[in-house]
Amino acid sequence: MQVRSCWAVLTKKAKDKEEDLQLTYAQSQKRLRELQESRHRMDSLLEDYKKRAAESQNLLHSMADTSNQRQFILHLQDLVIRVEKDIIKASAELHGIKLALTEATHQRMKMETMQEKDAQTVKTWERKRDQKEMDALGLTLFNLKA
Repeated sequence: MQVRSCWAVLTKKAKDKEEDLQLTYAQSQKRLRELQESRHRMDSLLEDYKKRAAESQNLLHSMADTSNQRQFILHLQDLVIRVEKDIIKASAELHGIKLALTEATHQRMKMETMQEKDAQTVKTWERKRDQKEMDALGLTLFNLKA
């Protein structure tokens, strides 16, 4: 009886999948951080332009200038909304990847356990076989002396 090679192959496959998911998870985390930083920069920019627009209302401006400022602020607000949607999407993706990573880790551990059990079964079988051979040899030697 020999240790089955299928468990080693399945364990390696599970490890590879887990490593791939860990890499994907790290990339997803990085993307989420970048989106959050972008959102923060846009919020700062939006507040700055709102402040400038409020200050410029005290000065005399043409209707075109006022309209351009409002239009720019509206575009920034649209961008903030899009980035917020991207953040929500990235968070959901990250959660999904985390669940898949947890499952892959569980699967890897299961395959490692099965591999170890198979190896232990083979060792037990070999010990029993060796013991039977020793008992048979001892019996043969005893019968030869008698």
